[in-house]
Amino acid sequence: MTRIKNPEQDDDYVYFAQENKSFLDQVIYEESGNYLLNVRKIYTDNVYYGVAFTTYHPKIGIKHQFKCKDRPIGSLEIVEDKNKFLSYMLFVNPINFLTNVRNENFIQKEIFFDLPYRVFFCFTEDGQYKNTLYVLEDGRTLRGLYGAKDEKQLPKLLEMFSGFASLGPPSKEQVIAFYEDKMHTYSNNNISISTDYSNIIIEHKTQYNQEWSDIKRRQNVKKSTNDE
Repeated sequence: MTRIKNPEQDDDYVYFAQENKSFLDQVIYEESGNYLLNVRKIYTDNVYYGVAFTTYHPKIGIKHQFKCKDRPIGSLEIVEDKNKFLSYMLFVNPINFLTNVRNENFIQKEIFFDLPYRVFFCFTEDGQYKNTLYVLEDGRTLRGLYGAKDEKQLPKLLEMFSGFASLGPPSKEQVIAFYEDKMHTYSNNNISISTDYSNIIIEHKTQYNQEWSDIKRRQNVKKSTNDE
């Protein structure tokens, strides 16, 4: 059975780097073969929504992650400051963000709810529910509805994920509610803008295809500067 890719493994991205500089000179951070390539701010209807960042490791490839503005590392104040962002990620609340890919060893079980999208519950080898994966009609994947280890952890997850978490596999109603909440966000005007300290610019192809593409805007600025 083909495993469903996680959102971190989405490869529908466009990359823009300076041709006259080496790769190492353009990454934000590097340690032991782990590279932080880009940090970008995500806006929904011109309101700051959170941070996305892209990492690379030769053995696991390129990964993309997102943290909502409600998470400490997603705070705009931290995201716009390179030193604060790296400090928080590496020291304040260390995350294995460069090599961790959730669900790689989880068991995926498709659940047939007769919905216009596919739903997979993910379990550990000992049968503990971890989260839900959605496969949307356009091929994108969506993950959420994280599973609490016990009743003590559940309130924390509910607070962390805006009420979307469960103790054990979620109900059909919960699956639909989470989907509708996320689709409302996706249906809004979402844009990404790379931080000033990101030399490698990355954006999803759906944004690159628009006139207001961050990459195209920077390319036009560069062209105008060279023409002067």
